[in-house]
Amino acid sequence: MAQRRKIYITGGGGSGKTTLARRLAGATGIPCFELDAILWTDSKTGERVPSSERQRLIGEIASRPSWIADGVYVGWAQEIWNTADLIIYLDPPLKLMLWRIFWRHLKAEIARNNRHPGWRKLFRFMKFVAQSHRSPETGDIDDDRDEILTRAKINAKVNQHRDKALVIERKVDIDEILAIIGHK
Repeated sequence: MAQRRKIYITGGGGSGKTTLARRLAGATGIPCFELDAILWTDSKTGERVPSSERQRLIGEIASRPSWIADGVYVGWAQEIWNTADLIIYLDPPLKLMLWRIFWRHLKAEIARNNRHPGWRKLFRFMKFVAQSHRSPETGDIDDDRDEILTRAKINAKVNQHRDKALVIERKVDIDEILAIIGHK
């Protein structure tokens, strides 16, 4: 089996994307990129990286010989989707995602390093994740200006790349993933 060197990990908020990406990067030595860092210049204020700069950064990642990227993004991350050897779609139950979001927020509040401080923000985000998870809207899955982020949209995009997609609806077994990507 050939090694898979370009891996995109996607899923809704709290699905475990960043955790899996970091674990895979640590186990394989493949560089890891969080697409949130490419979208936001300041996530607290909602200020975004300009589209042209974002596309340049995505192109730089996509052209590398190996990478692991994680994000929920569909439209503006086209080049990542298209150049990935493997797309891992984490689709756990909504209750688990919400629990993870709550727990992550609580730990960050206790450690006093929360990038999104405040309980009101937490509950707004949890409501957004629940609505996104339940919404049937897909919008245009190839339009980089379409900002609809729903489970249905991610499903539609994964189906577009089903030949290289792995859908995981349960707890991730890192050894299983390492075997799949040819690193074990």
